Amino acid sequence: MFDFSLKGPWFFTNFSFLLVFGVFISIYAFLPKSSLWQKLYVGLFSIFFYYKSSGLYVLLFMAMIVLNYLLAQQIDKSEDRKTKKSLLVLSLLISLAPLMYLKYSGLLLSTFNDFFHTRFTVSSLFLPIGISFYTFQSISYTVDLYKSKIQNSKSFIDYAFYMTFFPHLVAGPIVRAKDFMPQIDAPIEMKREDVNRALFRILIGLGKKLILADFLAKYVDMVHVDPTLYSGMENLISMYAYSFQIYFDFSGYSDIAIGIALLMGYTLNENFENPYHSKNITTFWRKWHISLSSWLRDYIYIPLGGNKRGVLYTYLFLMVTMLIGGLWHGASWKFLLWGGLHGLFLAIHKLYLTYNNRIKSPTTKVYSLLSIIITFNAVSILWILFRAVNLNSAISSVHQITSEFRFTDIVPFYYDRTEFVFMLLFAGIVVFSPVVIKNKIQHFFSQIHWAVLLLLTIIILQIILQVKTHEIQPFIYFQF
Repeated sequence: MFDFSLKGPWFFTNFSFLLVFGVFISIYAFLPKSSLWQKLYVGLFSIFFYYKSSGLYVLLFMAMIVLNYLLAQQIDKSEDRKTKKSLLVLSLLISLAPLMYLKYSGLLLSTFNDFFHTRFTVSSLFLPIGISFYTFQSISYTVDLYKSKIQNSKSFIDYAFYMTFFPHLVAGPIVRAKDFMPQIDAPIEMKREDVNRALFRILIGLGKKLILADFLAKYVDMVHVDPTLYSGMENLISMYAYSFQIYFDFSGYSDIAIGIALLMGYTLNENFENPYHSKNITTFWRKWHISLSSWLRDYIYIPLGGNKRGVLYTYLFLMVTMLIGGLWHGASWKFLLWGGLHGLFLAIHKLYLTYNNRIKSPTTKVYSLLSIIITFNAVSILWILFRAVNLNSAISSVHQITSEFRFTDIVPFYYDRTEFVFMLLFAGIVVFSPVVIKNKIQHFFSQIHWAVLLLLTIIILQIILQVKTHEIQPFIYFQF
């Protein structure tokens, strides 16, 4: 139980976790709500969960929590603006230093070697799971406190509870103090509908990850070993498969996290709102990884100046924000390019909106459908950069799609990979099905009798066990 392996971190889809969580929630249900015992119980389990995910790096995490809490107390007490600002800067340095060293030192050294022809050794460092998420969470607390947007927590246990709450700890959503801290002493009273909704989100998340994402991943991984070995059609299908894979993988994690938190009486904000239904790139970023995109907006884009300093600076700040967003995902030039291209697309759309104020665009269903198709394909093309092993591999994949594409290849592909084709089509149906249908299914689940719910849970879990791949893949966003 207390063993840890860097090659096999603990995560929600481990059946050992589900078993331990079943014991955890059974004990949790009997503890007095909002009591010190309940907070300590959840806090200790959260630390144990993180230890099982990142080993002794839990000590680094705890040190960050203690130091930033002490600095937050001083920021709250200080009446001198310069002192408060100095304390804020120190807190930001403490939060960012581990992330910058563990995640970006390799990229900086290798880039330095390339430019100056030096031979500094670039060591491969272990990146603790969730470090990017809890770093941003820590920063948001300190900055909001400095700007008097939140009240300081006088209780170290409450602050540690907020920072370590395990459902969102290792892969988000990024939780803001203003949304979560008030719930610590006032978790919701659970009703039957809440329990049903929580179980529904957990089951849907498991299904998204273990049935859809992991199945699609097998083909995507095969193609991206060397895209030049596959035709343009095969690379194009891999592109669409990865678009669905990353959505089901990450939204599946968010569903499980939201469901587990709800089962404990806490509400986490939605992280995805049918992003592939978006009619433009701006809407896509309002619906995809909402906690990150809103964090980048509130703590980078707006503090830089947002749209308050003229057109030129607006586009510059937008580009800088998306470049940082790209680097947040990984210390690699491919992620920087991915973020930069998204920034460029956002700038083009903003320019189009400026022009559109003078010439009204059509609002027909055909126009809306074309807008969704164009946006989805633009996002999917950029996902190639995200998934590729490196920048050269991404270029090779795009080259295959644009130069080696033949429609006739779809026939042998179908006969060779019939099972995969049907799974890809099913994934597309799930992604693009109307929101009203999804809402009706969730509403149905929230109203059914507990006995029926239990039966459906057993059936769904059995389907997952039968269909899932033998080797459960870690969640994609664990690497960030």
